Amino acid sequence: MSKVGKLTKLKSAIKKWPSFAKNHHHSSSSAAVSNELSEDNNHHVVYVGPTRRPYMLRPDIISHPLFQELVDRSRSMEQDREIVVSCEVVLFEHLLWMLKTGQEGGSVEELAEFYTY
Repeated sequence: MSKVGKLTKLKSAIKKWPSFAKNHHHSSSSAAVSNELSEDNNHHVVYVGPTRRPYMLRPDIISHPLFQELVDRSRSMEQDREIVVSCEVVLFEHLLWMLKTGQEGGSVEELAEFYTY
């Protein structure tokens, strides 16, 4: 099966999964995120999806080429210093799992195309 076929099949399967948000509570309060950030200066706040859900990410995730490509594809003129990723939350959580476990495969461009909207 081609890589594109595998990616399409994976995307279809992931969309059918219930949201991981039910099991992983993330604060949507900017004040809470700011407090967490000040406690651990090594992590960076990243906002994901249309709801701009905040995530605290380690520098190794932020500097990964795939993550950087997602940020570049998501960049708009309105953003100042915020890191925003245009990706569905459930897909972003899958991406984080892949990056943390070293499971990513395929080219950076193909994966970035798959994850961004």
